[in-house]
Amino acid sequence: YIYSRENEKKSLEYLEEIWEIKLAHFYNTGRLIFICREDFLIGNNIDSDKFGREIENALALLDRNGAKDKIVYITIDKFWGYFIGDDGQACYDFLKKLNYSGETKFILRYIMEELSEKYIYNLLENHELLLVDGVEDFEVYAPEELMYKSMTLLSRHNFLIYNYEKEMIRVEHLKTLGELMEGTVHDMNNLLITILGYAQLAMITENEEDIEKSLKIIQNTSLDGKIIIDRLKHHIRGSTNSLKTLYEFNDIVKTSIEMTEHKFKPSYFGEKKQIELVVDLKSNRYIYGNEYELRQSIINMILNGVDAMEGSGTMVIKTYDIKEQTILEIKDTGCGMDEFTINNIFNPYFSTKGNKGTGLGLNIAKKVFEKHGGKVCVESKVGEGTKFTIYFPTEEFMSNIAEIESRDYNIN
Repeated sequence: YIYSRENEKKSLEYLEEIWEIKLAHFYNTGRLIFICREDFLIGNNIDSDKFGREIENALALLDRNGAKDKIVYITIDKFWGYFIGDDGQACYDFLKKLNYSGETKFILRYIMEELSEKYIYNLLENHELLLVDGVEDFEVYAPEELMYKSMTLLSRHNFLIYNYEKEMIRVEHLKTLGELMEGTVHDMNNLLITILGYAQLAMITENEEDIEKSLKIIQNTSLDGKIIIDRLKHHIRGSTNSLKTLYEFNDIVKTSIEMTEHKFKPSYFGEKKQIELVVDLKSNRYIYGNEYELRQSIINMILNGVDAMEGSGTMVIKTYDIKEQTILEIKDTGCGMDEFTINNIFNPYFSTKGNKGTGLGLNIAKKVFEKHGGKVCVESKVGEGTKFTIYFPTEEFMSNIAEIESRDYNIN
């Protein structure tokens, strides 16, 4: 048994577990021999001649001690480095040389994540059977069976991942819809208070001019309510499958801000807290894309910044044009991020919000921006805040079709 010095105890426990035997008897009778692989290191290389002689001597000792079967057990991992080569062929040639009589069996346990991809071909070529570790047991395959099953499982895995990601996009849509519903309820409540107040005022006054003024305010307030409901309906009807076309980039940003404006009102956080919103939209360009996907992604960016500020601070949202690009900046004065968080913030399921976050919002947003030819950059310092900068390819010209479609899709 070729073992690692640092894992000597674990190696013994592993052998006893998989063979379901106590090793002391075999060791005491000379039918179990341990060889420490570190004993053959010369610098960063293995002394293969010395290593080979040690194994041959151990096999000869097993013969003298009456062993019926001779088995060499080795764990192949990154330790072997130069000795096994990139594709493992040097290792197999070495073992075949040891087994010139054909009486010895070799069991090689591979730590696959530590080996090169080039190793796979020779691994399949040089083994009669392959045992694949499971959760509680292992499965035995011939090489061709393993290849077939691996390809079948990979295909099935990709299909499941595709469907799962589609479902997660739907979940993110519902999550954003929940945020919008929260704002809608807040705004509608304010409108109803206004309507109720002026209705009561109209009922207690006999002045026709005051009554007419109250009714006019009630009418205008009701129309505002219709706009809010239409905005929500538009979002619900939004389809991730809608076709790409030309939109005024600022219109998409404006509607994204409108859908999150309730987050910046004092009543949302309490009287003593408020986030200041600074909007500076100077882009004059059109963007070719899916309005729904872009709006959802911008909303995710805004809400992420709001969460980072915990009820107080400033958010600055800018758009401007440079050469053939339109730039969107979303900057907050929140808690900021360390280097580890910056490097992982766009990874799926990575979240700094614990159970409150899915870890998918920024991941999906980045994918959407990149699908539209965009590039996302992030700057952040702990305690100072975060700035996301998104660069989009845009169009300078305006066509009648673009103007019409922009008006049709504008929620204002």
